[in-house]
Amino acid sequence: MSAYHNAVSDKLVLFIDTDSSIYSIYSKDNQLKHQLVIDSDDSDSSFPKELSTAIFSSTNLQIINSRFTLCPLSEDKIDAFFMLNHGAGIDFLTAKNDTFKIGFEKPKALDLLTTKLVNTNTATDIELLFDYTSKKKHSHAIYFYEHKGILSLIVWKDGKFMLSNRYPIANADELFYFVMLVIEQLEIPVQDIRIECIASDDKAEEYKLLFKNYLPPIQQLALSEESSSKDNTQVLSHFFAQCVL
Repeated sequence: MSAYHNAVSDKLVLFIDTDSSIYSIYSKDNQLKHQLVIDSDDSDSSFPKELSTAIFSSTNLQIINSRFTLCPLSEDKIDAFFMLNHGAGIDFLTAKNDTFKIGFEKPKALDLLTTKLVNTNTATDIELLFDYTSKKKHSHAIYFYEHKGILSLIVWKDGKFMLSNRYPIANADELFYFVMLVIEQLEIPVQDIRIECIASDDKAEEYKLLFKNYLPPIQQLALSEESSSKDNTQVLSHFFAQCVL
């Protein structure tokens, strides 16, 4: 892309995982205007100098692939739940919506980023995917995506939220195993289930072939033709940006 020229109506969406960040800047009509992809180790150099003086009308920071735990709203603290799942010694933050509380691992770069950015709205991919899927009308559904060897999914049964989890996977066979395991454990009627993947065109075709003889046809989440033809990370970045624009 060409050099970035800031306008105060621009919107910044920052997609951050353990070792990389994607800074996507959208115009006021929600068109992608500029993008920076930075591979980093969460060091101070991860913040782009060309954005240091930029002003944005909105700033959204999205934390992807972090370790997380959900618990009921009735629980005062989530600490015990988080430590039970992930052990002690992990710095984590908490948030909540109308359905659950979430504890999620704090990225090492977060303190730096919050000093560089103003009025930042922070959310995990799990919260954003939950908000997106809660507006769907399917009684039984699984929504999933893979990012850097981690399968993330959200499951609904009888119109009710049932589960969100992550699974480390080494290949497509392991992805298949965990999706089918969830369906079996939750006793979801296979003939009535809706399966959606957030994936690039080539990944979506791979998943469709993988589940062809076992589940109803997998649906690729509707994205623009230009967006879905990009690599899988870019597709995820675009999807989560659309959740907040």
